[in-house]
Amino acid sequence: MFARNGIEMESQKQILEAAGQRNASAIQYHFGSREGLLRAVFEQGVARINMRRNEILDMYEARNRPLVLKDYITALVLPLCEQRLEGETGNQTLRFLNQVLSDPNIRLIEIMKGIDSGMRRGHLGVVKCLPEIPPLLLRFRLYAATRMISGVLCDWDRNRKLEQYSEAFLDDMLGMVVATVSHPPSEKSLEGLSEVSAGDRAKMGYTNPVENPTT
Repeated sequence: MFARNGIEMESQKQILEAAGQRNASAIQYHFGSREGLLRAVFEQGVARINMRRNEILDMYEARNRPLVLKDYITALVLPLCEQRLEGETGNQTLRFLNQVLSDPNIRLIEIMKGIDSGMRRGHLGVVKCLPEIPPLLLRFRLYAATRMISGVLCDWDRNRKLEQYSEAFLDDMLGMVVATVSHPPSEKSLEGLSEVSAGDRAKMGYTNPVENPTT
């Protein structure tokens, strides 16, 4: 329902009716709050993306060579693209993620806490590969790239005639993100952001690492 109609368009009453719940406090009872409900939905869809990101990074690290920028970008982007191959379940996840990213009232970091280890590994790898770019600017660029990718993937079905070229387009999407993230910042950007911290610089402002990043 969130993916189809938008998070703000679905009232608690509509959700309860669709779930066959007569208790008006069922959401609070089972999830604590509307934010808790959003997190539960996240855990079903985004946790799969998180696990896949860790799998890709583990695979690259097992090759015993230093990881490069494209490796980290691939780990961040490819699992989103793969959702398209999972049919309606994957498309629902993409639409829901796009809704969450576009809603300024949702505390994304809090909802993703504990299921963001793959994203964090990827983001920290990007920071390591681009030490000349302020971390806060990289964080903004990665957020902008994620918004772009989720939006494009949600609209993909409008371009069915281009499906035969999907492999080429997806490869080019990786290149676009690499170019966006690594583009040399202007002097104005460097002057304004070089001394600004993105939360804990060592952690890119994200949640503390979990004991086992693959779970």
